[in-house]
Amino acid sequence: MYRTVILLFHLIFSVSLFAQINVVSKKIFLDSLNHETVPENYSYTRVITNYSQKSVRYVVTDFYKNGRKKMTGTTLDRDVLKKDGEFIYYYKNGAKEAVVNYSDDHKSGKELNWYENQSKKSEKQNSWDPKTKKAQTLILNFWDENKNQTVIDGEGEYEETDTFITQKGTIKSGLKQGIWQGTDLARKITFTDNYDKGILVSGTSIDQNNVKLSYSSLNEKVTGKKVSKSLK
Repeated sequence: MYRTVILLFHLIFSVSLFAQINVVSKKIFLDSLNHETVPENYSYTRVITNYSQKSVRYVVTDFYKNGRKKMTGTTLDRDVLKKDGEFIYYYKNGAKEAVVNYSDDHKSGKELNWYENQSKKSEKQNSWDPKTKKAQTLILNFWDENKNQTVIDGEGEYEETDTFITQKGTIKSGLKQGIWQGTDLARKITFTDNYDKGILVSGTSIDQNNVKLSYSSLNEKVTGKKVSKSLK
């Protein structure tokens, strides 16, 4: 009888604890583009650990299907990811990919990146001006996959890969300068851009049907539409 009571107590305690955990945290399923989806189609899961508690920041952690962390940090909004503070990103094998600092959902401060074998990839400095709504990233140092440092103290040659886009060119004073060439696998284009102190001033792209597009801003490049400029 005593043993039965003890087992019943542990069962009630476990159920109660499980219920509390479920109340405190929230788990959602994400597809490959980080959009919320159904469990049958998910690529990642996201857990907001202190979801039910009213807080200035909420701890958010994304997981790969293999159970390892993909990303962890804090968000200002428990229902919409609004990054604030330090975020750590991981490769699928558990190796650290990047450490990035955010302020009100904008990169701000030092950023460190590594290759999957944990050799250093880059050191960057991000800034965000909430008044002018302008962001800037300085490339301070960069190493290629063979551990050759090709950007030193903001000067040198840099190659950038971001999901579908690969591009390379010259870095001067930490910013893109001159001619940059690259490919966009998602849009199936190749492009040549011209930068001046980090600002895209002109460029051309060619798609798979050999259709050429000229543009004079990043917005025109992304949308494929000319942007009318108002006269002062």
